[in-house]
Amino acid sequence: MELREAFYRTFTDDPVNWIKWIAVLAILVLGYVIAIPIYGKVSYRLSWERKRDIAKSRNHIIQARLIDKHSTGSPGHYSWYGTYLYTIDGVEKKYKAYFHEPSTPPRILYLYYIDNPKRLFSVDEYHYQNHKAIILLPIMCLPWILGIAAIFLLRIEIPGL
Repeated sequence: MELREAFYRTFTDDPVNWIKWIAVLAILVLGYVIAIPIYGKVSYRLSWERKRDIAKSRNHIIQARLIDKHSTGSPGHYSWYGTYLYTIDGVEKKYKAYFHEPSTPPRILYLYYIDNPKRLFSVDEYHYQNHKAIILLPIMCLPWILGIAAIFLLRIEIPGL
């Protein structure tokens, strides 16, 4: 089978249909041009780094020092748990952090808070961020959603269907 026959079998031999497919391809590319910056902005807005930046701008930073650590897992694939001691308002408190392999607990961990010093967080420890996927998945699929919508709106003739 020649290349020309393969194209005719896939896209038909109608030049108007070919123009419609080129429009769908352009919409797909433009969809990525739109989706990539949106993805970056939304990802940052949902990130721990943004919370850290807000806390730093308010000077809500606490330095904690490592007092205990222990590992779990098989050799070479350890995950670490660290206990840190920090002082806030003259009272010493403990903070427990989890570090997914291959990270080991640092000696000094910087803790941050936005408004309430009882709700501390660190950027260095492991965070399971499944909430981001729920929001970012439609953004990643946006170009394909637009391309499929263009196929139906342009009423493109698809051979064999």
